[in-house]
Amino acid sequence: MPTPQLNLPQQFGRFLITGVLVFIVAFWGTSMIFLSAQDAHRDLSAVSLILKSSIHQPFTTWLHDLETAYMPFFLRQAPLMACYLISATLAWLTAFVFDGRILRKENAL
Repeated sequence: MPTPQLNLPQQFGRFLITGVLVFIVAFWGTSMIFLSAQDAHRDLSAVSLILKSSIHQPFTTWLHDLETAYMPFFLRQAPLMACYLISATLAWLTAFVFDGRILRKENAL
């Protein structure tokens, strides 16, 4: 029985889901290698502070704090940025190759 042809939003959804799953696994793996336990705890505390402040502050104040304090805090951490860059690149490449293989198998590419 032939498989039905997927439309563009369904193909994009498949691409995103594949990328997100690979990103999660790759980020978890690279963070286990590059980040210490203290750095991971500090980063989780900062993320929870960002989420709590988004509820208790006006949006403009929160956005200003995000731009001036939170983003520079995360961007200054080389191991965290390395984990993110490796994971994002690997996730995009994997989703691209996987989607291309599926499209070739369906004779759509």
